Amino acid sequence: MIIKETEDLIKNLSKKNKINFIPTMGNLHRGHINLLKIAKRKNHFSLVSIFVNPLQFNDKDDFINYPRTIDSDLKILEKNNADIIFLPQKNFLNNLDTSVQISNLSKKLCGLDRPGHFSGVAIIMKKFLNIIKPSFLTLGEKDFQQVLVIKKLINDIFLHTKIILSPTIRDKDGVAMSSRNNLISKDKKKLLPMIFKILNFISNKITQSGLNEKELELIKAKFLKAGFERVNYLDILKEKTLCDLNESPANARIFISVTIDGVRLIDNYQVIGRLIRKENLIKKVSS
Repeated sequence: MIIKETEDLIKNLSKKNKINFIPTMGNLHRGHINLLKIAKRKNHFSLVSIFVNPLQFNDKDDFINYPRTIDSDLKILEKNNADIIFLPQKNFLNNLDTSVQISNLSKKLCGLDRPGHFSGVAIIMKKFLNIIKPSFLTLGEKDFQQVLVIKKLINDIFLHTKIILSPTIRDKDGVAMSSRNNLISKDKKKLLPMIFKILNFISNKITQSGLNEKELELIKAKFLKAGFERVNYLDILKEKTLCDLNESPANARIFISVTIDGVRLIDNYQVIGRLIRKENLIKKVSS
């Protein structure tokens, strides 16, 4: 379906329906299905896209190896009653507006070791949003930094799209659902529950007695000793802005990225219990 036909179809649908847009890169799992179920529960008209966006991959091999399971994805979406499935082709990359500004959000966390990642996300999302102009956009909390980037984009282009944020969907052992998990060997997958256990430990430690840099360095060392190849970052930042903690109390979130079996994973967890100040961390977490 060419872009003009898609725009016309969506324009006609939006006259009678509140469109809830769910962007994905395919290889669907329970986390994606939960996003769709949220839309259905709210009686929104669900529009799910599947597009592996080459602009957000700073590593060519990562893009090539990203799992693509379009046949099973379509069956899953049909079974779960997606109203429209949008499958952009390569020409979707034509005539892109690259004048997106993501400011300081790209200078933290994944933005540090994935150059161009968030600008690539924003450029493609801008095209999606300008075509669809959805009433709602349902996103998962696991990609929290990306959610903030998209929220800024929506404000910048003056859309009235409301973001619905879904909690991270996890397995019983706490492992966050991710398409990248499928790229990890069976033996290495056994290590993944450690990520959520550590997030919980850090949250409790901060709220109960505070946390110092030595303890955080020991935590990083535990990951490496267990068999993880790298801790890309481990940071505690203000939730709304990703700014460093200071004397003003704020909701805080723990952000982590690790590499295992050559696969880069991310997760995050809100510090539970109370607002956090800089004094709860004796020294800023080093990345």
